[in-house]
Amino acid sequence: MFLDSILLAIAAWVFVHILMGEGMIMGWWAKIIYKLPEKFSEPLGGCEYCVAGQMALWYYLYKNWNEYGVTFCDQLIGHILFITLTIFIVKVINIWKQSD
Repeated sequence: MFLDSILLAIAAWVFVHILMGEGMIMGWWAKIIYKLPEKFSEPLGGCEYCVAGQMALWYYLYKNWNEYGVTFCDQLIGHILFITLTIFIVKVINIWKQSD
C-alpha cells in the first residue's frame, strides 16, 4: 500500500500543478473550478492535498471494500493512515520542488 500511496500522491500533484495549467489538457477544468467557492474548488483540483486525500479515500475503499465490514476498526485505522501518508507524500513533493 505504500507504493499505492506514493503513486496517488504523484498523480494528485501532477494533476493540480501540471495538467491543470494554462494550455494543458485539463486547463479548461481549472477555469471552471476556480469560479466556485473555495470549499468546492479545492477537492476538485484547487488544492493538491485535497485531491490526494480524495484519491486516497476512494482508492482505499475500492481496494478494501470486501474486508471493510469484517474488520471495521482495523480497516478504518488503516484507511486513515493511508490517506494521511498520501497527503504527507504530497507535502514532501512540494518541499522537494521548492528546493529546486
